[in-house]
Amino acid sequence: MSQIYLYILIASLTIASPGPGVLLTLTNTLNYSLRSALAGIIGVAAGMGVISIIAASSLGIIITTSQFALIVVKIVGAAYLAYLGVKLFRSTPKKMSESGSESILILPSKSSRFRQGFFVSLLNPKPIVFFMALFPQFINAEKPFISQFCILSMIFFVLVVIIHFIYGASASSVKKKLATGKAFSYLNKTGGSVFMVFAIGLIVSVITPYFH
Repeated sequence: MSQIYLYILIASLTIASPGPGVLLTLTNTLNYSLRSALAGIIGVAAGMGVISIIAASSLGIIITTSQFALIVVKIVGAAYLAYLGVKLFRSTPKKMSESGSESILILPSKSSRFRQGFFVSLLNPKPIVFFMALFPQFINAEKPFISQFCILSMIFFVLVVIIHFIYGASASSVKKKLATGKAFSYLNKTGGSVFMVFAIGLIVSVITPYFH
């Protein structure tokens, strides 16, 4: 395994680039708290871990070389992102009491937040292609593959947690400025709309080849 610092740089830039996982971390933090968002962050990282295993196996080759398999992954991923988008768009995480003066925070379960993060990563086909393109560049063919693969995957997992935590901490620092029901409603509608845009993007990538 060589050029580990270059790998860390490329992986960090990839993780930090805006996408469904980052959006989920931001909306969970702003709607609830950074602590509550951690379960989703671990879920995103776990999903990436599973994707790295898929990419290193024959299943990754099948998904990236079989047009039908890639289309299925994209459609399922688009459906899940659309589901999250509609759910977030319609959600009202802050509920007023009968007196209208007290705000009660309704938290989803940790397992629910973990599953959301996990499937947001797992059903995104782009990381599979990324891993299959990236890993071979940083693996020494003269040394055992498994140990190098485990190290690279673990580094990626840790980077996901750290970078998403930084995103969440940044969102948490401005949360007080958004501490009104109207602001949260606007946030949820914006976040839900972006999730649906991601879903539309996947669908467009499926149908575009048929128009050429």
